[in-house]
Amino acid sequence: MMDLRAETNDNQYDTEHYLCVRGLGELAQGQQVRLSLGASIVVGRSRHCDWSLRRAPSYLKSDSDGRDDIRNDLRYNSVSRKHARVSYVSADMVEIENLSGNGTLVDGKLVDKIVLTDCRTETHRIQLGPKGVILELIPGSLPI
Repeated sequence: MMDLRAETNDNQYDTEHYLCVRGLGELAQGQQVRLSLGASIVVGRSRHCDWSLRRAPSYLKSDSDGRDDIRNDLRYNSVSRKHARVSYVSADMVEIENLSGNGTLVDGKLVDKIVLTDCRTETHRIQLGPKGVILELIPGSLPI
C-alpha cells in the first residue's frame, strides 16, 4: 500500500485540512472521526476500525439486553467488521474503497472504489450495506 502522508516539514499529517466522517441515524449517531489530509481510515463494526459501530453512543449506553437487540438489527448486521476504507489522498481527492461482501453505497450508488473530487464543498453519504448505517463525509475546516 502506498504512503498517503502529506509532504510537510515535520513529517506529520496536514492538520489544517480535514474532513469529518460522522454517523447518522439511531445506531450510528454521535460517532465521528476526523480525516486529515493524507490519511486513511477504516469504517466498520469492529472496535479496531477508526470509525466503529461498536463505539457509537447507542451501543455503548445499552445494557447487555439492549446490545443483543442491536446485534440482531438488520442495519447492524449489514455492516462488516471492516467495511470500507476512506482515504483523503489530496486536497481535491477522496477515495472510498469497499472492503465488504455486503457492498458500499456512495450517494445511493453501489461502488467497489470511487474517487470524489468535490468533498471540500459537498457532503456525501456512505451507506454500509444495502440496509446498513449511513455515514456522512462532510467538509471540515477546508478553505474553498
